[in-house]
Amino acid sequence: HRSGTDPWLVVCLAGGGYGWRSWHEGPGMALWLAMNGVAAAEVPYRVADEIDDGERLHPLPLRDACRGIRVARDHAEQFGLRPDRVCVIGYSAGGHLSGSVGLLHAETDSDDDLAATWSGRPDAFAMIYPVVSLVPPCHQGSSDHLLGKDAPRELRERYSLQKRVTGAERPLFIVHAQDDASVPLAGVNELASALRDAGVEVSSHVFPRGGHGFGLGHGQAGVSAWPTLFLDWLSTL
Repeated sequence: HRSGTDPWLVVCLAGGGYGWRSWHEGPGMALWLAMNGVAAAEVPYRVADEIDDGERLHPLPLRDACRGIRVARDHAEQFGLRPDRVCVIGYSAGGHLSGSVGLLHAETDSDDDLAATWSGRPDAFAMIYPVVSLVPPCHQGSSDHLLGKDAPRELRERYSLQKRVTGAERPLFIVHAQDDASVPLAGVNELASALRDAGVEVSSHVFPRGGHGFGLGHGQAGVSAWPTLFLDWLSTL
């Protein structure tokens, strides 16, 4: 871990619209963190391309991600880490999953044999150009892959994260680009506002340009600053 800081483990969740997982947003992020002195792990949560026809994807990704956090805590000591310093970070649909872990982790408590020992709630969570709302206007592919094309509006609203804030959430770091044509900025603003109103610490960064899918932002003015901002934020917690 970076000199002078308590060790964190960052659990990485790739994007891909809940249909597939992007390499540069999952293993690529974990590798970058490791190169910068931060312990990291990627959770290859299940996506639509990996389930049987007719099987609904939800809640499998949420179970997988919370299981990853519990396993990380269960093995933290042997790697010289702390089970109370686990952050989850996700991109795009993986950002929705990261937010779901941060807000809805309790929904997995009955489906995991480690739940009696370890919480699935992260100690901090980060969402990078995340899907937030599953109700139009939204990234329709993520909504359809996760809940099904015929999912009723009531179900889509239930898993729109801006509507699920309780005030018990841990600190959030969130990044988006104003010119993102794939995932509306409105959901990000609504979630950040709801969390702040509930007394949750939020570090929100909206860049004017960057589009969608910029990953670590290498070579892109503005958005390339977010990874350093993330590490600085983590070091303050």
